[in-house]
Amino acid sequence: MGNDNSDESNSPKEQEQKKRGYSDFFAWPVDRQLEEWAIVDSLKESLEKANAVFFNSLIARGRGNDPPDCEATLLEGGKVGIEVTELVDPVAIMAHKNGNTEYSAEWSSEKLIKALTQRLDVKEGSKNIKGGPYDLYVLVIHTDEPKLTFDFTHDLLSKHIFKNYTLINRAFLLMSFDKDHKCCPFIELILKR
Repeated sequence: MGNDNSDESNSPKEQEQKKRGYSDFFAWPVDRQLEEWAIVDSLKESLEKANAVFFNSLIARGRGNDPPDCEATLLEGGKVGIEVTELVDPVAIMAHKNGNTEYSAEWSSEKLIKALTQRLDVKEGSKNIKGGPYDLYVLVIHTDEPKLTFDFTHDLLSKHIFKNYTLINRAFLLMSFDKDHKCCPFIELILKR
């Protein structure tokens, strides 16, 4: 996956300070490149379980070679670029870092839609896409927010249509491991075509 040691050179104390203690199922403070690859691999495993996988041969592109964070091959041939981003409430992170470990962010349907739209808009505006051209460009938005359960998000997002994007062809919300689903459940966001 590359030999960029920038994240690995941190001392154990620096690594401990990076931990936030909230919504960090997917967090790998030692190696961000490995973290992004593992997130996309978790999506791939969940897609396989749902008989919906559409790519293989996943690789991390490495620091300095992004965006996108990962690259894969479409099952029918062709190249897919996969960008990874996180959905987390920053107020909750600060509360936990300040010792309020009981605090958990509240998520209304409006807040969720707004936050997802912001993540889509930011990644749509990415400049200098590297490694292309891509036949498909995918955004994986991962979350470990305690109140963003699959049931809550699925009911809401199965009815919402996000606007059309020119760079992003498909987008997924990937949640942390769920013992009932025996995987990291995902929801494909509906993008207007």
